[in-house]
Amino acid sequence: MRRILLAVCCCVVLAGCGNTGEKFTTFYTTYDEEKATKLEEILNNESNIDHANVIFVEDRLLVAMQVKPWMRYKKQKIEEAIKEKLEKEFPKLQITVSTDFKLHWESAKLIDKNEEEGLSDKIEKLDKLSKEET
Repeated sequence: MRRILLAVCCCVVLAGCGNTGEKFTTFYTTYDEEKATKLEEILNNESNIDHANVIFVEDRLLVAMQVKPWMRYKKQKIEEAIKEKLEKEFPKLQITVSTDFKLHWESAKLIDKNEEEGLSDKIEKLDKLSKEET
């Protein structure tokens, strides 16, 4: 009886630790269905991305992503490839793509706040942060 109870408890705990299935989180100041579907298609086709935060503000697009653990050695190549695809698809937007964890974290905070006021300035600060080197 104890073994059955232990097995059931283990299954419940492991089921709770599963992946939510969301590959990216988006925030739009003005929603454009065409851009959203194109962006969703591009990011879903990338097998190296673990999770991405996407923020559309006026003429700016910020994509802060985390890559899968074994792909960390190729972060720069993945970042360049995705940026190239996005620039080809959205030529009029100013695009920032980063695999930096701090940028991913800060963009998640902005999405959680759900504020449109001053968002363009905050995105500009994140863009400068992505260009910094330590």
